[in-house]
Amino acid sequence: MISETKRPLIFSTRRIPEDLQNQLESAGLELQSLDFIKVEQSFDASSFRSRLLNSDSSARVFTSKNAVRSLKALLASENQMQIPAKKTFTVGIRATEMLADLGIKSNVRAENALILAQIIARNSDVKSVDFFCGDKALDDLPEYLESKNVRVHKEIVYHTDLVHEEVDSTDFNGVIFLSPTAAYSFFKKNRLPAGVPAFCIGATTAEAVRMRCENPRICAKEPTLKGVIQRIIEHFAARPNSNS
Repeated sequence: MISETKRPLIFSTRRIPEDLQNQLESAGLELQSLDFIKVEQSFDASSFRSRLLNSDSSARVFTSKNAVRSLKALLASENQMQIPAKKTFTVGIRATEMLADLGIKSNVRAENALILAQIIARNSDVKSVDFFCGDKALDDLPEYLESKNVRVHKEIVYHTDLVHEEVDSTDFNGVIFLSPTAAYSFFKKNRLPAGVPAFCIGATTAEAVRMRCENPRICAKEPTLKGVIQRIIEHFAARPNSNS
């Protein structure tokens, strides 16, 4: 039971921008955060370039912002590199917007990789794809596509290191998970008190949490960090006697 003088404590497995921290605090919530993953935008430039210019594949797939950040870094290092038009499939609003900023339009956007794979498989003209991803990317998309006879080439364009930090979760009233990898890293040395909800950016992340605990999982209505923060505020605002 939360005392009248104690605000609900939300813990994030990734550091939160100041404007979103302020939203939580204005809603009467306290935030603690720690980065449980470290991302490095490292890639083989020659291989990355070849895949982008590959004329043999039917489409390109981007399922994370980090893959697009690596693309931006590659383009910044190239001398007026022109990427030929090709069907492009994306996961997430932000990754789609970032691609658009680079002049690449997404033909289809989905909320998670498995749903995107199902959509891609329904495109009869797509026989092979180049999948630009990180070294810890899940295999759900390539496995599904290959089961439907769509060839997948995984091009690793960033690397993720797990940061196994041990924290005292006793007073947590909610925990934010923004990727399956962050969930893996958190649960390596930590556990959630019974009943404490896990606020997840999407279904794939929620599934990663489900595999490690039986706590409630609450997904954002919109798969963005801002959507997660809004969902948390709504959850505690709707909870009776949330400050008592």
